[in-house]
Amino acid sequence: MYDTIVIGGGMAGLAAALYAQRREMKTLLLTRDIGGQIGLAGEIENYLGFDLITGLDLNERLEKQAKYTGYEIRLEAVTEISGNGTQGFTVNTSQGSYRSRTVIFALGLVPRYLGVPGEKEFAGKGVSYCANCDGQFFRGKRLIVVGGGNSALDAAEVLSKIAAEVHLVHRSSEFKAFESLVSEVKARPNINIRLDSEIVRINGDTRVTSAVIKHSPDGALEELPIDGVFVEIGHKAQSDLVANLVKLDAANQIIVNEACETSQPGIFAAGDITQIRHKQLTVASGQGTIAALSAYEYVRKSKAAS
Repeated sequence: MYDTIVIGGGMAGLAAALYAQRREMKTLLLTRDIGGQIGLAGEIENYLGFDLITGLDLNERLEKQAKYTGYEIRLEAVTEISGNGTQGFTVNTSQGSYRSRTVIFALGLVPRYLGVPGEKEFAGKGVSYCANCDGQFFRGKRLIVVGGGNSALDAAEVLSKIAAEVHLVHRSSEFKAFESLVSEVKARPNINIRLDSEIVRINGDTRVTSAVIKHSPDGALEELPIDGVFVEIGHKAQSDLVANLVKLDAANQIIVNEACETSQPGIFAAGDITQIRHKQLTVASGQGTIAALSAYEYVRKSKAAS
């Protein structure tokens, strides 16, 4: 019987496992990989302690720290979670079954991908899924932002203050964003709006150098010389495993309070999977810490009462 099982190996899950271990809880981390979406980041310059570090380098440091800290790690995909705070929880994976007094769920979000040639090859090499994270690396460059919702238009507006030119590519004839934001984007002189258009291929050598755009009305193809592509077509919450156990919001994010407690006693959640507004490494790390300390208090009180 573990004191806590942490599900997810991104920043929130790693912080949770670290702090749970420091509280001398018997801790198991279940994840398919270490680092999560951090590996998609090209270069990171807004994380404390580093002037600049690549996503791959940060991933390596996190993996070394996880092994050094000493909690148990199993690279297994979780398939089912059952139980409750009174009897404990059973976590099944593709390779085994584990019991725990508490669960810290930190699987996070996954970006919606374009699914076009070149996207995966140039992820972190010009293809980005976070304007706030990577925008500063494209100062004076030529960019494409893909999407038509609030996140896409917000990214285009932010990037227009950094980049030389921004092409906003949306496959529909109308935006889905707030009218005030649409008006603000249309007023930016270096944003070129391309409606009824979509990216069909991303080209490059060591980094992105161009993208091929298809225009829906006539099917014409156009190759744009650019330095980066920001994909802003939304994210998916990986909450299916706990959908029958905890309360979710309209976006399928897990609802937590300030202690990272869910509606199910004994289940805690942290990071991008929660309804917290800002999805950043530092926020995820902080939430992971809170979730672990809250789980520790829960286990301590449960043991005292039994």
